[in-house]
Amino acid sequence: MRSRILNTLSLLGCIFAVAVCGSVACATTVSTDDFNYPDGPLRGQGTPPWENHSGTNDTLLVSSGAAVVSEDSGSEDLHKLFDAGASFAGGVVTASFDIVVTAPSPITSNSSDEYFAHFWQSANPNNFRARTFVHAPTAGGDYTLSISTLSSSVSTDLPTDFSFGATVPVSISFDITAGTSSLTAGGNTVYDLTSSTGQIIDAFALRQSNSGSDETIRVDNLVVTHVPEPTSIAMLLGCLGMLTIRRR
Repeated sequence: MRSRILNTLSLLGCIFAVAVCGSVACATTVSTDDFNYPDGPLRGQGTPPWENHSGTNDTLLVSSGAAVVSEDSGSEDLHKLFDAGASFAGGVVTASFDIVVTAPSPITSNSSDEYFAHFWQSANPNNFRARTFVHAPTAGGDYTLSISTLSSSVSTDLPTDFSFGATVPVSISFDITAGTSSLTAGGNTVYDLTSSTGQIIDAFALRQSNSGSDETIRVDNLVVTHVPEPTSIAMLLGCLGMLTIRRR
């Protein structure tokens, strides 16, 4: 009887561990930035430092403790490698950050399809994944957000609109194993199931371009995490193996 009770408790513990490991609790933080640097160029700030991979040096700036992505005349693209040189060929990477968007003119679908954030890979520096866009509103607000796994054009819009000047928490994820991406904000999550497998992700990036709406996106409180896969299955098999040994 005592052995059965111990086995039952062990199995319940395994189920609990699997449930926990399937959540953000098992995520490893691989990069953070609160952008508390002196006002001026973002390039060279941070550890590891933000580095230029395209465009004109030192046009993507820090101001009042936030990165300022300017879609009017800016042309600099910067990336920040993951801590300790980490890189991932599987699992899920997620970048969470806050944005505040402003624009001097309305954002329309024809003039503002410019992505401002994505995951980056030094092995293939032109392969941007989980591109995230400020896009024309769909429900009467000032703008919405959109995601595309690999295209430079919008794939999937959030069904939620946001207001200029409001702080919006955003999370973007790239499932490296499946090759698909997702976007969460405003209580909704959307997916672009276009698959792009075989990628090795080792950085997060910000991008400036030139949009007809000339919007500005302030980015702050960046946290990038990685969850390996398939952790839950491996843990469950391991637990069942331990129970089999115990019975013997």
